[in-house]
Amino acid sequence: MKVLKIIAVTVLGVLLASLGQAQDVAARKAIKRNKQAQANAETQAKRIAQAFPDFDHTPNIVYKKVGDRSLQLDILTPKGLKSDAAPVLVYIHGGGWGGGDRYRMTRADVSGVFNRCGKAGIICASIEYRLTSEKSSAFDSAVDCKDALRFLVKTAKQYRIDSARIGIIGGSAGGNLSLVTALGNPKDFPGDPSLAGNDPSSLRCEVAYYPATDFTDAALARRYVEGPRANIMFGGPAEKKADVIRLLSPVCLIQKDSTPVYCFHGDKDTVLPVENARRLFAKGKAVGADIQYTEVKNGTHGFGGGSTPSVDEIVAKAAEFVIERLKR
Repeated sequence: MKVLKIIAVTVLGVLLASLGQAQDVAARKAIKRNKQAQANAETQAKRIAQAFPDFDHTPNIVYKKVGDRSLQLDILTPKGLKSDAAPVLVYIHGGGWGGGDRYRMTRADVSGVFNRCGKAGIICASIEYRLTSEKSSAFDSAVDCKDALRFLVKTAKQYRIDSARIGIIGGSAGGNLSLVTALGNPKDFPGDPSLAGNDPSSLRCEVAYYPATDFTDAALARRYVEGPRANIMFGGPAEKKADVIRLLSPVCLIQKDSTPVYCFHGDKDTVLPVENARRLFAKGKAVGADIQYTEVKNGTHGFGGGSTPSVDEIVAKAAEFVIERLKR
């Protein structure tokens, strides 16, 4: 009996020691993660301060929660802004629907537009959204983008936003999501119940850089609608997700009374072929929508340094389009 007690005490001691070691390891990992997160936050803050010297930066605003995850956005308010209700331009980042982050707003083709808008008294914002994975699809990404706008409408007074003057800009996957956000019927993208009833009455403008526009065409969208990629993009095989595919295809969404759109696309783009923009422009013109298009000669995905018009010229055109519509 004594031997059994000794063995039990010994085993219990070993288990407690192991548990203590495991807790120590977990604690050290948590401390390391927190330090890394803090370092990343400080790095991003410096990048943003350098890219947007004429703005006050309000970071990490939680606009919704999905499970145990908080989705955030950042707001840039022009320094010295006197208005209590200023227009806002919202950036939706790219990254193939499965990567990227809201800090891509420091890209030259976006930051240039933001800085010009800031001088015109326009607030700017950049949002994150759920990336495609086994748990979320590109449709979920679009729902999050809709919810980010709902949040900005709901909290407009707090952040000095005029909810009747909202514009959107995005590139690549973000170009697609910005178009879907601008052109898609909010009823087709129900999101967080706490944000329901706060859809913008209308959107003033949308700028899309090198977007995907038509997943209904298997030839144009082959890399997304065939094989395992379709399950990640659309939440299942393409043949079973025709409704989702249509809702993520701006060519199917644009109408005569849609948000005004300005699209830019490089004719040498091998990631998302220029046919995407050409097709959206043709459909927009056919239905009588307010749509403009600049095809960028020798422009790759992201335009590149040898394109015509240049990135600076593209920025000037995009900013003029936004400012004209948001400052009315």
